[in-house]
Amino acid sequence: MDQREFANRLKAGIGGSKLWRLRRKTAIATARDLIAVGHRIVGAVSSEGALDSADAMGFLLQMAGELMLASANLLSNREIYAGAALLRQVTEIEYLTWAIKENHRSAENWLHSTHKERMSLFAPVQLRRTSKGRFLDKDYQDHCELGGHPTPRGILLLGGKELGVAQGNLVDLLTHCWRIWDQVNAWSAGFPRARRVLAARHTRVSGRFNEWGKRDPMYRLMVELRPETLTPVRITAG
Repeated sequence: MDQREFANRLKAGIGGSKLWRLRRKTAIATARDLIAVGHRIVGAVSSEGALDSADAMGFLLQMAGELMLASANLLSNREIYAGAALLRQVTEIEYLTWAIKENHRSAENWLHSTHKERMSLFAPVQLRRTSKGRFLDKDYQDHCELGGHPTPRGILLLGGKELGVAQGNLVDLLTHCWRIWDQVNAWSAGFPRARRVLAARHTRVSGRFNEWGKRDPMYRLMVELRPETLTPVRITAG
């Protein structure tokens, strides 16, 4: 696919009000599910009462859900710069849940880490290095430049005029959160307490993501360019 074809398909993929409502509705409903699932995981306290890896992932799901909810609302209401800033934080949760799922990091260690330990083990740059190319420095840099830090590139997003950028960020937000959901589900295979909670809502959340993915041309273009974007996970109660 050459640059002209990509640009044309990307522009067409922005869509109109019907597609915009679908993206927002999917994001809002999913965000609420992430918050609820995370809360239930943390609420299912082990007999010892000590916070463990399952609790850590429950907190991360709640963080992702609250960020997703706020970012989707901001992006949909033309507060694009603020929505992009929260999207940057969602990417960091994706890095962390992936590293935990792959056993490169421990959820429990993250939960009880000191500031010094977080800087040396859990900082985004360290997690990207651990990923060996899965998470690119340039992708994260773009998130930081457009919304994460005050830079001249962020001026483009002020005033709510760039509706195409807002919709692209909504698709990006949904995709990052889909990966977080799949990664936490894959990780849960070794943690029955969390697995039971996740399994109870897995069909609903994954079904919603799949339905959105089928109907969104911008997402389909993303998958075509980077097939690893689509990483469905199937789990059952155990």
